[in-house]
Amino acid sequence: MIAARAQSARRAALLIWALLIASVTAWPLAGIGWIATALALLPLLLPLPGILRKAPGTLRWSSLTLAPALAVAVTELLVNSRARIPAALTLALILAAFAAIVALLRTISRDA
Repeated sequence: MIAARAQSARRAALLIWALLIASVTAWPLAGIGWIATALALLPLLLPLPGILRKAPGTLRWSSLTLAPALAVAVTELLVNSRARIPAALTLALILAAFAAIVALLRTISRDA
């Protein structure tokens, strides 16, 4: 039962993280600059190997890599009227990614 929950949490975390990366990658189509996109996207790629391996150490710091995307998304939501919908979608995915990582960490703690 616990192993099934851990596997479901891992799948959810990977799916949400992939959707977040896709959302940030699509920012230039909404008028968000390439530099801002790169600054938000590159940190999101760092914890991917650890999330795939379900490494607790990586999962503990992976939520910190959400900060650049969060900062850019909030700024674009407030300033750029053309990018409000993509920025709002990205903010929702950031919240979901944070929750998924916390849920995954909780299931790993139970397995240990």
